[in-house]
Amino acid sequence: MIEKISWTKEQLEPYFSRAVDIAFMHVQEKVPQEMRDGEVDEEGWVKWKPLDSTIGEDEIRAVESEYSIQFPPLFNYVSLQFDNVEVDGEYIGDCRFIELPSLSSEERLQPLDFLINAWEPLLSAGYVPFAECEDSQGPVCFDTMRRQEDGDCPVVWFLHDHLHELGEEASRNRDHLAPYVRPIFGSFKEMITVLCSREAAAKDTEE
Repeated sequence: MIEKISWTKEQLEPYFSRAVDIAFMHVQEKVPQEMRDGEVDEEGWVKWKPLDSTIGEDEIRAVESEYSIQFPPLFNYVSLQFDNVEVDGEYIGDCRFIELPSLSSEERLQPLDFLINAWEPLLSAGYVPFAECEDSQGPVCFDTMRRQEDGDCPVVWFLHDHLHELGEEASRNRDHLAPYVRPIFGSFKEMITVLCSREAAAKDTEE
């Protein structure tokens, strides 16, 4: 677990180092004291600093047990929005950004649990929701039926309109879902590595 957390933190460093101050500003009441980086300004806003998550592996295992699923080994939950990669004017998988559910110390993994439950039929087809595509356009999922030797999984997404048109029962059938799968990354490790490296490259270009 410690090694996974260390790897994740190392990958996220470019993301945080590139972010402008305003990206880490929230109204006072939404920022716990330990996360405040400086004083509250005259308008009630305060800059915050990222802290190590207090969500333990046992909580992630509990979600896995509840839904009889298994996340990729490197899945160490971070509550962030990642801008996707643009290639020749198109975004990978036609998805501009990937947004992981916003967690808090009070809600713990409840938002993740809510997301999985909202798209529960996909579990029967081997797709485990863990994030959403831009502006809640559909669930971003691990394709657990194409699991790699190291336990990692491809990352795909579905447009919610297609899932609603298919209906609950058809959404449990992998063959019925096949025409609507939108691949994004070959693995969760690739997703985190590429998107965080993209931030570092953007920063270097600006400098």
